[in-house]
Order: sequence, then C-alpha cells, then structure tokens
Amino acid sequence: MITVLFIVLGFTLTAAISGSANDSILANARQSDLVSLLDDLAQREARLEAENTRLENARETLLGGDEYSALNEAKRRADALGVLAGSETIVGSGIQIAITGNLTASTLIDAIQELRDAGATAIQISDRGLAVRIVANSWFADSPSGVTVSGTALQIPIVISVIGDSSVLVPALEIPGGLVDTVGSGGGAVKITESENVDISAIVPLPNS
Repeated sequence: MITVLFIVLGFTLTAAISGSANDSILANARQSDLVSLLDDLAQREARLEAENTRLENARETLLGGDEYSALNEAKRRADALGVLAGSETIVGSGIQIAITGNLTASTLIDAIQELRDAGATAIQISDRGLAVRIVANSWFADSPSGVTVSGTALQIPIVISVIGDSSVLVPALEIPGGLVDTVGSGGGAVKITESENVDISAIVPLPNS
C-alpha cells in the first residue's frame, strides 16, 4: 500500500512540475477545449473518490471480516501490485495508440503521464519486434531512429497498448497540447483504436533476492 502511494505521489509531482509549461497552452485554448478539460478533471476526481471508498471498504474487510474474505482481499491486492510492478501479464479492455512520424522522448513522457492520470492500469510500448512494459521507474531517451525506453531502443512506428477505461483515456490524449496535438504539429500521426482485448505480455523480471 505504501509503495502504491509513493508511485501515485511521484506521478503527481511530475504533473505539478510540468503544469507551468501548460499555462500558455490553456490561455490560448478554445472554450470547448476548456470545457473538455474541466469534464476530464471531474471524471478523475470521481474515480479517486470511488477508489477511496473501495479502499476504505477493503480496510474494514481486513480488520473485521472473516478469514476467507481477508484472504481473498489479500490475493486481490497481490494481483493488483503484480500488474502495477509489471511482473504479471494482463489482458483487458483499453486502447492501442499507433504513432508514426515525429516522436520525442519528452512527448512520450507527457503521454504516459496523461494516461496514468486518466486511470491506466497497465501500459506497454512496442515496435515491430520489441515490447517494453512501463512501470514507475521506466525511463525514456531520444534515439536516432525512435526512442529508447528503459534501455531498449524502439523504432518508429510504435504502438502504445493501454488497459483502462477508453472513454477516459482517449480524451486525455486529445486535449490541447496532448499527444495527438503535439505529434500532429510535428508532422506525425496518431491513430487510437479501442479494444476489449488489449494484450500486455511484456513483463519486468523480479529482482533476485
């Protein structure tokens, strides 16, 4: 639980640092874009409140429930942490984002942040031959033919596979100054496809004890 909180805190701090750079973008945004942004923020707040309620209920189960309920909750937590740490494969509903043309590591980092903020539970980035699981300590760098993710050089075009609520994930990428806007302004293209069977098979090996 403490690990999860630190991960969330890390992403929150990153968003706060990059917030000042987005002020000029918001100042020039259309009214319809600002309405979309406010709606996106309201949805995020609702998800956080729902998650808080779920965690409170789980806490009550662990403290006062029977042994069977406590074991089930512990197993559910272990599975969730395995997905978050990238040590478990997962298949679920979400989106796939195909990116061609211009893409920088900075743009990719911003996109991952937006996806995390929008409730993504698992993310994988792949090219035609390699796939990399995105976790809390993933890092990004520019390379001559694409981007490097945690030491693995990926060539453009790439595909970002994301598991989460597509109705929230897609708007997060289409906001002013977001992934679609930034890649398009640089001459590239972004195609987002919703799917009920997003397969994230890349894993991060657990460290040897």
